Amino acid sequence: MDGGAFRIGAVARRTGVAVTTLRAWETRYGLLTPQRTEGGHRLYGEDDVDRVLAVLRLTAQGWAVSAAARAVLDGQEPDRLRLVPGPGAPPDAAATTDVAAGPGGGPSAAAEAGPTTGAGRVRADLAAAIAAYDGDAATGALDAALARLGVPRTLEDVVLPVLRDLGEGWREDPGLIAAEHFATNVLRPRLHRLLAGAHRAAAPTCLAAAPEGEDHELGVLAAAAVAADTGFRVTYLGSRTPRAALERSAATLRPDVVLVGAVGVDPARGFCADPPDLGAAALVVGGPGFAALDADALPAGARRAGDLAALSRELGAALGADGVTG
Repeated sequence: MDGGAFRIGAVARRTGVAVTTLRAWETRYGLLTPQRTEGGHRLYGEDDVDRVLAVLRLTAQGWAVSAAARAVLDGQEPDRLRLVPGPGAPPDAAATTDVAAGPGGGPSAAAEAGPTTGAGRVRADLAAAIAAYDGDAATGALDAALARLGVPRTLEDVVLPVLRDLGEGWREDPGLIAAEHFATNVLRPRLHRLLAGAHRAAAPTCLAAAPEGEDHELGVLAAAAVAADTGFRVTYLGSRTPRAALERSAATLRPDVVLVGAVGVDPARGFCADPPDLGAAALVVGGPGFAALDADALPAGARRAGDLAALSRELGAALGADGVTG
């Protein structure tokens, strides 16, 4: 291979493929062949980038990822593989491929099956806008996704994967920290606007917050937006909400549901160790922090939410369990 020059985050930015997916392609197919620095860091070269792009072009034509990877590694000639789009094909055909990682870290079923023109394309658009520090393009991509995919799917399949990739990428490439901060500051106002939809007077109510010690708020903000889209009137308190503040808000607002999300395990564990008194409200917790805890560590009666696409069902179940018809 040529001399290694890039961390995996840089390869992800150049190809539009998620860091987790690149790692899966390296492990599963041997598609990437990094060199190691003396400190043990992987460094990738131009040939790694070229192989990833070749796989993307093939999957855009309907190839399964596994078959495309084998063909590229076998060294078949580009014209034989028809890597150059034929007449009438869009020049950015590869960008339409959904290359999201599946639950186990490998390519998703959609990626293995071939191209899509839904979440994968708008996710690539959003990632590219953030990489270019183009706020107008980022909000435009988000608005387009909301119009095409709806709130839960946009947040689950577009926004959160982009943020996860940035969070994982900056560990390999510290320069991505700035992009992560930029993304947060651009996306936060748009997600807040999703909370302000019109609701009927008798709509069920939801109080949403991240617990003490939790600095990351976009996950719980996204969950609050799904609750609003489901029909709840949402009061959002933000990150690092003290226990006393959550109790007082619950006592004042008397919400039907309290939604608490945490990325970190320590904030989630601290919340569970001394849970606030939320009155009659149903408690729904979510995020990686709470997902890492055993079920018996959660506060009594708490429901643990799954992904955002399932959250509206979980909120409905929480209401039903308490006899609230909303």
